[in-house]
Amino acid sequence: PGDIAQCYADPSKAEKELGWKASRSLEKMCQDSWNWQRENPDGYGEE
Repeated sequence: PGDIAQCYADPSKAEKELGWKASRSLEKMCQDSWNWQRENPDGYGEE
């Protein structure tokens, strides 16, 4: 139970069938996610 051990993704099918292509690298997405988490340790908060 819990989180999956590994996860793989290949966006080539989305590009082929939908014409969609990622505009950021995985490294950049992880960096942005970490920066947001550091700047917002309590998440979105309650509004």
